[in-house]
Amino acid sequence: MNSEQSSNEASLWSFKDIAGLSQRKNRDESHCMLVEGKHPIEEALKAKLPLHQAFVLEGANENSLPAMLCPIDPQEVDSKTMSRLADAQSPPPCLAVFSQPEVLNSKALKGIEGLIVVLDEVQDPGNLGTLIRSSVAFGASAVVLLGNIVDSYSPKVIRASAGLQFAVPIFKMSHQAFVEIANETKTPVYITSSHVEETLYSVNFQKNCYIVLGNEGNGINPEFAENLPHAQYITIPMNPRVESLNVAICGSIILAFAAAQQNLSTQELPPL
Repeated sequence: MNSEQSSNEASLWSFKDIAGLSQRKNRDESHCMLVEGKHPIEEALKAKLPLHQAFVLEGANENSLPAMLCPIDPQEVDSKTMSRLADAQSPPPCLAVFSQPEVLNSKALKGIEGLIVVLDEVQDPGNLGTLIRSSVAFGASAVVLLGNIVDSYSPKVIRASAGLQFAVPIFKMSHQAFVEIANETKTPVYITSSHVEETLYSVNFQKNCYIVLGNEGNGINPEFAENLPHAQYITIPMNPRVESLNVAICGSIILAFAAAQQNLSTQELPPL
């Protein structure tokens, strides 16, 4: 179904088509997505994404349902039907079909200030969702997805982000497109690595900057990094017995440190 169809045509969605949104090719063709659970649905509604169809589980506790008024009446279904529709292993209390957000023009990235998180071909949906969630939690201005990366509209990513991917601008672009923007604007680029000595403590995160995190197995694409001559590699100091950290943990630590640094710059230090 075309994402531009109005909500009063939602009945055209068959259960088979809705369940099919667990597959990327069906999401790409329809430009729609499954959003499961109370908080993700509320975030999608706050973002004013077009809603096509909604379902609630029979007997679900009211506290587990979205607090915001849906523009269409949800359909009540039993647990067997909800399990058939949902991607999650256990039937969620509510589920909805939304249109995906509009694609952002990559050139618009040049106009965004602050701390921007750049993810280089992250493959695990849990990692991507967690990094998006941490980006919102710690005040990042945008998230940039590079190259062959897991689909950000996967139900697993949406669940891991708690729907917060709808609360931050997310750009998808090629490595070359990002390189051109970063080099043109001369914005500082900090690439994370476990094989360097310079730590995040030496970085001034109070200025506009990009924090680049790499693929789970291969790290940062070396050819990509070579095209960013002004980039600086940084690491998180830790026990030498630990070779590296999960990318989502690494990104969250750096974002938390950056947020603390920014807060200290605007608040008075407590007395000793």
